[in-house]
Amino acid sequence: MIRFLSAVSVGLLVLVSFELYNGVHRVKAQEHELADLKKAVAKEAEAIRVLKAEWTYLSQPDRLQALARRHLALTPTGASQIVVMASLPLKDTAAALEPGSPPVVEAADLPPRVVTDVPMPRPKPSLDGDVKP
Repeated sequence: MIRFLSAVSVGLLVLVSFELYNGVHRVKAQEHELADLKKAVAKEAEAIRVLKAEWTYLSQPDRLQALARRHLALTPTGASQIVVMASLPLKDTAAALEPGSPPVVEAADLPPRVVTDVPMPRPKPSLDGDVKP
């Protein structure tokens, strides 16, 4: 009986030792994976920091204004470009634009049309309370 008990004890000792070795090995593998993940997180954080700095540089108002002046043909809106929506001609679905012609309507090209249901802007008040025409 003592030999059987000793054999079982030795067998359990071998199993526990083997499982302990496997546990240590798994923990080391997970620690290595954790270290790799920490490196990847640090690398991504650095990339985010660089991208934020680049975005800050690219979105500087002075730089954007210089680029707009250089590449865009923007001009202030003229009075002839502002029209009331009701004064625009109705879209003719049968007529198509000629190829090569710009789809821009100038104020002089609009047909004269008086619309009475469009509200007119209010007169600008003066400083003393009287309304200027």
